[in-house]
Amino acid sequence: MEFKFNANQDFQIKAIEAVTDLFDGQPRIEINLSVLNGLSAVPNKLDMEDSDILNNLKNVQKKNSIQAGSELKLIQAKIETDNGGEDVSFYNFSVEMETGTGKTYVYLRTALELFKQYGFRKYIIVVPSVAIREGVLKTLTITAKHFRELFDNIPYRFYAYNSANL
Repeated sequence: MEFKFNANQDFQIKAIEAVTDLFDGQPRIEINLSVLNGLSAVPNKLDMEDSDILNNLKNVQKKNSIQAGSELKLIQAKIETDNGGEDVSFYNFSVEMETGTGKTYVYLRTALELFKQYGFRKYIIVVPSVAIREGVLKTLTITAKHFRELFDNIPYRFYAYNSANL
């Protein structure tokens, strides 16, 4: 038995656009491998000003009949790096959807749309329980063919992080 996914559900497309539209104006990241100690990486580099992101956020909120905020919400922390302590901050956005509307499908497809439009390549999905992790892994597996067809054979690789086995 094989599941058939409907790629044209309007409410899911609107949720995906709500995220991708936040980065309107972001240049697409093209592959530029950096090799260090035999390892290579392609960073997800955001080349936008906070004011552009805030303006895009206000446009998304207006388009979705949500009261516009006056500032960006950030998650801020001090982290230890090889060069000592560093202050970092990350944008904090949320997309809220009802139970049973395909949230897992939407955030996976959103990641692929972000790759298609802007070249963002790597994502970490954090879940609160083993049961949800297993559900996400199952969804990643059963949507692979659907997403490859929908996104013209886009690279689609995933694994569960295991800190005991790096």
